[in-house]
Amino acid sequence: MLAPIRSWDRYGDLDSACLAVLNEIVTRGCADVVVTSTLRYGKSVAELHAMLHGSGFTGHVVDKTPSVTPGAERGEEIAAWLAEHAVSGFVILDDHVDMGELRPHLVHTDPARGLQPAHAEQAIAILLRSVTAV
Repeated sequence: MLAPIRSWDRYGDLDSACLAVLNEIVTRGCADVVVTSTLRYGKSVAELHAMLHGSGFTGHVVDKTPSVTPGAERGEEIAAWLAEHAVSGFVILDDHVDMGELRPHLVHTDPARGLQPAHAEQAIAILLRSVTAV
């Protein structure tokens, strides 16, 4: 969602426009980030934080989801993280739809376009809905 797949030889390049949308969500939604994407593999939380900040992210990376078991769906990994951490609300920004019971928290992005400005309003609405439902 931050590294749209526009060309396989450039896979993993962070997009500044996508990061700007994430910055808006984090700022307006008073949120921190837990990295759930493949970007997390082989990187520490500090390395992820530095990588995102080096590309223009202004928020806080507080953690990354665990790799539960080989072949586990992303939603299972997120659910495992949530089971261990108390949060007042959350939104999932992802181009995967395998979220199981967490699907109502998903803002689904197009893998070729990534996080777009219209996603900001959806994400903030989910964050606000989550917080007021607690």
